[in-house]
Amino acid sequence: MRTPDMATTLDLTGRVILVTGGVGDIGSAVAAKAATNGATVVIADNGTGVTGAGSDREAVNRAVKRLAAHGSVAGYYCDLTDGDQVESMIDNLFVEHGNIDGVVAAAGTLRTRPIWQTTLDDWRNVMDSHATHTYLVAAAVCRRWRTNSARRGHCSLVNFTAATGLVGRPDLGVTHSAAKGAIAGMTLELAHEMYTYDVSVNAVAAANVRGRMADHVGAKVSEETDSFDTSSPDHAGVLAAYLASGDAAFITGQVFRVVGGLIGRYSPWEVTESIDRGGFWSIDDLRLGVRRLCGAYPEYKALQGRHREF
Repeated sequence: MRTPDMATTLDLTGRVILVTGGVGDIGSAVAAKAATNGATVVIADNGTGVTGAGSDREAVNRAVKRLAAHGSVAGYYCDLTDGDQVESMIDNLFVEHGNIDGVVAAAGTLRTRPIWQTTLDDWRNVMDSHATHTYLVAAAVCRRWRTNSARRGHCSLVNFTAATGLVGRPDLGVTHSAAKGAIAGMTLELAHEMYTYDVSVNAVAAANVRGRMADHVGAKVSEETDSFDTSSPDHAGVLAAYLASGDAAFITGQVFRVVGGLIGRYSPWEVTESIDRGGFWSIDDLRLGVRRLCGAYPEYKALQGRHREF
């Protein structure tokens, strides 16, 4: 797959892009950036609150009206954790548009209790809103992309993960960490599965984004009036919109980090250090070997002797 000609201007005209969680701060930013660059955008949401409480059907209509200034944006009310509703929505969009060229999965709730306070309802709510929703949407579009691969151009799937699921942090809860970790793993697997069908699959981990979730946890973020608004959702929005374009067709299986004007690329889980015993480990050898592997073995230097080979 060849990289694009950088002399041309990026244009998403003719490309249909579905943005789940399009009522939210990041989802709205993605939709706005894609529509501004010519895409036909459909946002899907169930209008729920940050914690998953309630369901405001009019929230989608209000978001569509707000986003209309950027270009072609339509709305779809859908419970993205309900497989039947997702299948029906995807089927209707394929019938209406012939294809969905890009999907950006940006929906999700947040419950930040530590594990000793987390309930099964918390677990299911956050896991479903992030990981299950991403799976349901991906499965629905990938089945159709596999079938129509010979009749269409390149397609893109962009998932939203978070540093919580990649390296952990102490304040967003085990539910958020598990859900975002699942999405990162799903992204890498789907990149392999869909490569032969001309579908790229990537993920974005956005941090320190101003909006409902930042307000919910009391995060310190920049103001819109700051000279450089580092917490604007537009930083994540423009990256996701680009990854959903045909211009980014050569990029797949990547997880990107975006914080303000900084864009980084994560390496997947990899073995960074290893010790090879060359045979079965005794528990005493293993005790010392693991200490050496973790760099916690100064007190054992005098005992290394026969252990030097591993």
